[in-house]
Amino acid sequence: MKRIRSVFVLVFVAAAVLLSTATAQVTIGILSPLTGGAAGTGQAQKEGFELALKEINAAGGVLGKPLKLIYADTQANPKVAVAAFEKLMTEDNVQFIGGGYSSGVTLALVESFKTFQPLVSWIGGAVSGVGIDNFQGIEELLGNEPWFFHVHPWDYQNTEASTQFIADSGVKTVALLHEDSAFGGPGSQAAQKLLEDAGLNVVLNEAFKSTLFGGTGDFRAAISKAAATKADMLYWIGYDSDVVPMISQIRELNYTPQQIFGAPPGWPSDFAKAPEAQCVTGLIGFMPNLPTPEAMAFTKSFEAMFDKAPDNYMSALAYAQLWSYADSINKAGTTDQAAVIKAMESLTFKSPMGPWKFHDSQITHHQGFGADMWLVFQYQNGVRQIVWPTAKATAPLQSCQASR
Repeated sequence: MKRIRSVFVLVFVAAAVLLSTATAQVTIGILSPLTGGAAGTGQAQKEGFELALKEINAAGGVLGKPLKLIYADTQANPKVAVAAFEKLMTEDNVQFIGGGYSSGVTLALVESFKTFQPLVSWIGGAVSGVGIDNFQGIEELLGNEPWFFHVHPWDYQNTEASTQFIADSGVKTVALLHEDSAFGGPGSQAAQKLLEDAGLNVVLNEAFKSTLFGGTGDFRAAISKAAATKADMLYWIGYDSDVVPMISQIRELNYTPQQIFGAPPGWPSDFAKAPEAQCVTGLIGFMPNLPTPEAMAFTKSFEAMFDKAPDNYMSALAYAQLWSYADSINKAGTTDQAAVIKAMESLTFKSPMGPWKFHDSQITHHQGFGADMWLVFQYQNGVRQIVWPTAKATAPLQSCQASR
């Protein structure tokens, strides 16, 4: 009788634990640069997360309870990011990680990710070794981990889109400037190869130190070298905080190529009002004037919540990322990692950029968006117009030389 009673108690306790686990509030840890040199992008991510969180909880939450987010500020600093992640694991006990920004930060997190192995859905960290000799990027280091999902396109997918735009723009020669960290260094190598494969002549490939990683913001030496080449296009790869000094110094030095094209992860929200912005083009993953139903619905909801337009594409990516988590956990019906992974692999998700799903890239089986996500905008008379691809354009591309 005593043994039967003991078995009954054990079964009852086990059932209670399972029930508690099934109905517990789901918490996702968000790693994002909320302060520091990349705070503009980090805050844009947070706005996208907050809008998605509001909608998800209004629709019933996750597993029947409100979804909870815990934000951890990385400051776009590798050491700070590792400490923030490990706190999420050891003190906050989260099972799911979202957010993400900066290839350097992500590379610093690789070993900690592998140690704890939570389910990671990652927006940032685009550097891959594909097309680059003797280099292992994030795709090589994490791409085959079953618990790692990469939302943002890889840098070779970014470069694929940039190369197609540059080829379509009609320029023949390109001067390439790049910041010298894990983002810009490998990215510039891949860019040069793709540009040359497309028949374009890369007449300069010059490094500079980003302001995000301690640079002074004086890019005049690199810009002067580009100007001396008389290239048709200046193509620069850097970070958000480099935008204003880079463009201001191009104007200061009276450098006017046919096209000025930049590929930072984000652009300052008020830069369109600056006279020096005129004719500058940039790569971007989402624009609020993108003429699709999904984009218009997202823009309307974002403006209602924040009283401004979503001018940084990281807002749209964060929104898409959080909804993909909510949909996957709800489909799985549990927080069990294997079940959620299976759901994430099988679902097609809605987003401001249109429908998407995780698929194969060069290495990983869990790649989200690809080269077809990208748009190119141009500052025209204080407005960011979509100029590429042509099917989504809101205005034709203008030459900087024609606008002088």
